[in-house]
Amino acid sequence: MAGAAAPILAQIQSIRDSLSPETSQNVRTRTELLQAAKKSVADLESPGDICERVVYQVSAFLGSSIKFKCDSDGFSIHQYVEVSSVQTATDLGIFSLLKDSESPGSTADLAKETKADPVSDTFTVPKFAAGVKMAIDWAIPNWLAMPAWLKETNDRNHHIGNDTTVRRAFKTEESGIEIISRIPGLLDAFSLHMSASHEGRAHWLDFYPIEEKMIQGFNKDDSEAEMFIDIGGALWSEVVTVKQIYPHIPGRLMLEDLPHVVDQVSDSDIEAIAYDIFTPQPVKGARVSFYRNVLHDWTDDKCRDVLRIMASAMTPGYFKILINEWVVPLQNPTSFQTIMDLTMMCIWASGERTERQRKATIESVGLKITNIYEPGDNMSESIIEVALAND
Repeated sequence: MAGAAAPILAQIQSIRDSLSPETSQNVRTRTELLQAAKKSVADLESPGDICERVVYQVSAFLGSSIKFKCDSDGFSIHQYVEVSSVQTATDLGIFSLLKDSESPGSTADLAKETKADPVSDTFTVPKFAAGVKMAIDWAIPNWLAMPAWLKETNDRNHHIGNDTTVRRAFKTEESGIEIISRIPGLLDAFSLHMSASHEGRAHWLDFYPIEEKMIQGFNKDDSEAEMFIDIGGALWSEVVTVKQIYPHIPGRLMLEDLPHVVDQVSDSDIEAIAYDIFTPQPVKGARVSFYRNVLHDWTDDKCRDVLRIMASAMTPGYFKILINEWVVPLQNPTSFQTIMDLTMMCIWASGERTERQRKATIESVGLKITNIYEPGDNMSESIIEVALAND
């Protein structure tokens, strides 16, 4: 893929090199070039990219203006978003188009008629639409509370304790998960949207040598032996994907998650058991335990607890932990990585982590990183392979 992109990137760099101060000062030229660049971006964006831009980046930057309007007009966030949406639809003439239409039309038809950005197709997909509810009901209130919270806590380490933006945003002492659970429909929206978190990115099975690292050396003599445990994988468990790509993989493939998640599992291919990651691991001696975007929800101390518990269930020289998360570069992280890092810090007192940070946490509980498998791009999550320190 990198080879295919190289000549195009060279052309883009050549165009950039040819730009002069006079180019940016000429309004017509600048406008035409910007429109062409935006069209190129739109052509390249996947549904996952669109969701990231709308749900996370745009919402974060709009936070301050929403807060100003809410404070000055006495509206709630939901009322302001609703009024803004109606005003936008009115300005685009959408209501008139719908009223005058003699037959049902698609979002693509509306986009063509209004000359608007056709991102709306993306949000006809439930897992992307769920992201909008998650942003309005959960993320935006926390982002709005962020400036005052940072000012109030500027002398403390924001990666410890439970004093986060949640307390200020929702005026409660409840935990984040308690609030998510009690707001109607939010827990389901949160879970559904998380299934879209790797949309448009490399999947870990694309670059992790599963046959060499998992299947080879597996104890095939024990028909009940566990091959793969997806811990905290929720309803989009990697068990299904592994079985689809490797239908003849030996051993048991399992999902461990909280009871309310396990109760919703209807896929007969998923062997699911209720489990809390801070309690003793019930499965001993499995081949691989897998954590996808689980540890980034927790403080360093909590991550140590999770890893220490898992280490106690590991068979020396046999068991591996796979962590499917970003390894944030020290220079030039993506905008999404920085937004997510800030968001995780403020809401969960956690964050995205660099290789050095991960190594420190992992080695502090008697484990070691044996390899980091990179996806080949700066947007997809890596695989951090972990074993017992003495292996």
